[in-house]
Amino acid sequence: MNLLIFKLAATPMLVLAATGLQRRYGGTIGGLFTGLPVTSAPLSLFLALEHGAAFAARAAVGTLLGLIAMAGFCAAYARSARRVPWGASLALAGTASAGLFIALSKLPQRPLLAAALVFPALLALALLIGRARPGAAPPHPWWDLPARVGFSLAAVLGITAAAAHLGPTWSGMLATLPVLSAIMGGFTHRHAGPEAARALLRGIVVGSLGAAAFNLIVAFAVVPGGIAAAYGAAVTAALALAWTSHALLERALDALAPAV
Repeated sequence: MNLLIFKLAATPMLVLAATGLQRRYGGTIGGLFTGLPVTSAPLSLFLALEHGAAFAARAAVGTLLGLIAMAGFCAAYARSARRVPWGASLALAGTASAGLFIALSKLPQRPLLAAALVFPALLALALLIGRARPGAAPPHPWWDLPARVGFSLAAVLGITAAAAHLGPTWSGMLATLPVLSAIMGGFTHRHAGPEAARALLRGIVVGSLGAAAFNLIVAFAVVPGGIAAAYGAAVTAALALAWTSHALLERALDALAPAV
């Protein structure tokens, strides 16, 4: 019961904090906060508490691989948004992401292999999206915050409840389903245009580098180092790498301008 109360309290608090930052800063910075492991971090912790450190370590590898499919959704949407309406962009991006999820689930679940794939893939996809032209910030619909909190709670409660049946790989990968990216990207595209959606989605991909760092540390450190030390180090690394990656990517895009 105490763990259930913790789930019901911690997950909405993280979502509310990330949403507040996203609304305050908007655009790429807002996406950066959204890309952090707001859902996957509490889910990973709860898997460790309920199913053991070894289970959480294996699930973290699944999450690492799933981040590629999630970022693939963002890149496919951002690239298609300039040419087709939001509904068609969602369909194209969803198809691309589903194909990536299926392909990645068949790879060996090894942390070094996952790390070797996810970091170059996220950087490449962020560069593929490129820099958006500045535009007006989209309005915030009344259902936005309830949808974020509801999805995050449903994901954490549902996946942790079904983890024994799903196994660690799919428990980890399902944490990266691009539901929030689809909701936010589609709404932003519809109400503020493709460039605003592109800025948001690039921020999400860059923020996902922080999520990758988080899960890589969990995969390697939670069994030998213990839950408290591993998750403390993982959160610190996630924040540091996300912000550093954003700064470096901005410099890279400045150097490549106007090519991207």
